[in-house]
Amino acid sequence: MKKELLEVALPLEVVGTPTDGLLIGRADLAEALRIVAHLMGKRVSGASLTYEDGWLFIAAGRAVAKAPARGFWPLTIVVPSSWVRRLGRSLPPGDPVSLRVENGRIYANSYSEPCQWSIEELPLHPSVNDAPTRASRIFEAATALKPFLVGREDIESLIKEVHARGNPMWREEEAPMIAAVAKAWEFLAPLGVETADLRRIVDMAVRDAWKAKAKQK
Repeated sequence: MKKELLEVALPLEVVGTPTDGLLIGRADLAEALRIVAHLMGKRVSGASLTYEDGWLFIAAGRAVAKAPARGFWPLTIVVPSSWVRRLGRSLPPGDPVSLRVENGRIYANSYSEPCQWSIEELPLHPSVNDAPTRASRIFEAATALKPFLVGREDIESLIKEVHARGNPMWREEEAPMIAAVAKAWEFLAPLGVETADLRRIVDMAVRDAWKAKAKQK
């Protein structure tokens, strides 16, 4: 009579906290990988893995997902997009899943692939061909403001407050103007200039140029 080998899922609290790498519940990691694999787009060449406040964040192209995790993961790790797709379809045996980096390779239990690490504070998004989603915008904004103790919940609350006021100042299709105003404001903010002031003078300049062009016809 054959003996059946049963795979038992152990809670992270029982397994403990690793000092090198992360432990993630199998179902949580599988769900995060499936989300990113589905949304990241075909042109994305890689994905970033970042650990913060008990969460593993997986980001690629326009997709960001997170899974509760425990352990030590001090740097952003960059993996091929194929890693996300492959593990999104099928994880190696074991629950929880142990993620670790060793000799230039990332291990998910016994399975491994080459990876890179980065000392950048911002997680790397290897492709910029896809437009960012609401989730990725919040993720990037919160990461940029992390040194000032601003988190994702704060950004979410701010967005709700702004939406409650009515019509927003900026629209999605104004991305080039947003980038230009942001760059100008970096220099003018210490002089007391706000983004609303810059938006006003840009609108005035465009309107005046439009009127001048109309008079020439």
